[in-house]
Amino acid sequence: MSKKTITLGKLIITWSDGRIEDLANVLPEYLREELEVYFDELETLRLECDSGLRDEQYHFEINT
Repeated sequence: MSKKTITLGKLIITWSDGRIEDLANVLPEYLREELEVYFDELETLRLECDSGLRDEQYHFEINT
C-alpha cells in the first residue's frame, strides 16, 4: 500500500464583514514548521489506519 501524502493545505479566515484572507503564505516560520510536523504525523496516522495497524479508521471531513 502506498503512503498517501498531503498535497494541499489551506488556512483561510473569514472576517465578520465578509472579507476572506488566505494566511498560508504569510505564516510565521515557527508556525509553518509546526504545521509540517503535524502534517507528517497525519500522513503516518493515515498510513497506519489504511494498513490495518490501528483498530480505528482514519476519519476526515470533506469540505466542498
